[in-house]
Amino acid sequence: MGYRLEGPCIEHKTGADIISDGLPQGSVQVPGDGLPIVLLADRQTTGGYTKIATVITVDIVKLAQAKPGDKVRFLQVTEEEAHEALREYEQTIYTLKHWLQQGH
Repeated sequence: MGYRLEGPCIEHKTGADIISDGLPQGSVQVPGDGLPIVLLADRQTTGGYTKIATVITVDIVKLAQAKPGDKVRFLQVTEEEAHEALREYEQTIYTLKHWLQQGH
């Protein structure tokens, strides 16, 4: 469902609960305990905790392979940078697929 992150708690200014809304894969929710959860493929479809970010598509696979105790660092990217990273990722997959189909 998701990865619970450990570290300094994130304090809420007015409480953790919000009106439930949609949760895309990669949403970073902060429940009442202040420890963020990054939602993965088996997440619920809606939720009512504060969301502070969304992990971009190409980084979800990296996060999903993290082991307990691994350090995670977040960097802000623009929407265009996220789209470019996805295009590069898809091109790499396409190239690898064709290379393997040629018997390499």
